[in-house]
Amino acid sequence: MLAIYKTLLTMGAKKEDAEDIVQETAIQFIQYINGISPNEASAWLYKVAIHKYYDLIKKSQAQQKYVISFRLEDLLEVGTPETIVLQQELQWEIAAQLSTLSDKEAQLILLKYSADLSLKDIATLFGTTDKTVKTQLARAKNKLKQRLQEVYNGRKIDF
Repeated sequence: MLAIYKTLLTMGAKKEDAEDIVQETAIQFIQYINGISPNEASAWLYKVAIHKYYDLIKKSQAQQKYVISFRLEDLLEVGTPETIVLQQELQWEIAAQLSTLSDKEAQLILLKYSADLSLKDIATLFGTTDKTVKTQLARAKNKLKQRLQEVYNGRKIDF
């Protein structure tokens, strides 16, 4: 449930809202546990939590696109102060560029690389095949990579 909580925070949920959604999702899971396949339990939990977050956004009638962020420093080793500043700058730029992608593209990237879900789990979330998810994820990743390269004047961006 901690991974779902972190995913909700990454999607822009407030700490309190994420906690409430995780709790509601856990309660709903307990209610429907007999009807959920053990192989699909993780995907089911993510799907329910994400839908609850969307419902929360709709209820609050927030027209703003939610802020997508993640901790780049979780992926990189800590180094010199200059490295830390550059990493923070890159993290902000990635978040800014993620917010220019469609919601689905950003979600695919976050679910795969931040929440570390498998293609099969993501496919279950979106009600599609893992092959389709793989294709859509590759396109979203390339689009993000292109936008980052534009920002950094064509410098090669690897991830």
